[in-house]
Amino acid sequence: MDIYDYLDLLQKDIQTSPIQEIEQRYFDICTKLCVTDIAKAIQLVSLKDYQEALQDLLAHGLTVAYSEGAKAIYFEYDLDNDWDSTLFICEDYQPLEEDDDEWACEWVDEINGPSLATFGNLYESHGFDDTNEAIGSTLYLIVRTVLEYMRAYNEVNAFPKVNVCIGFHDQDPAMRINEAASVL
Repeated sequence: MDIYDYLDLLQKDIQTSPIQEIEQRYFDICTKLCVTDIAKAIQLVSLKDYQEALQDLLAHGLTVAYSEGAKAIYFEYDLDNDWDSTLFICEDYQPLEEDDDEWACEWVDEINGPSLATFGNLYESHGFDDTNEAIGSTLYLIVRTVLEYMRAYNEVNAFPKVNVCIGFHDQDPAMRINEAASVL
């Protein structure tokens, strides 16, 4: 399997499995694809401050989206730049099955988000997907990022009518965390 096959599985898991199950499943995948030390190093990174920053970002972003009548928010982080991130407020939205994420490129507002240099450093030491080790470590870094975003969203979920998505820079399709049926 290549990394994109795993990302497709992750999207399905997000919709059907509890966060703890997802985290364990992808820790196990990372352990199988690369040495246990890499998986443990990623697992041991504390994301408490990162999640708090995401909660603040989401609370603000959802308020802005709701006040502007936006249909979606899209959180994008940059693997190559210390996980620098931006939350985009998007006027339009297309569901995953439409296979068209151009809506995420047409945002009406943006809010700078947190960085995560520790993940950036871990990513740089293995690369994206040239080896099984790179696939395993990149996948687990992505999974932990997505799950922290989900946890943060669950804490501030005040506007369920807004579609909530996440992806790394140039990821296609974006991961859907919440698809608000009432605005589709």
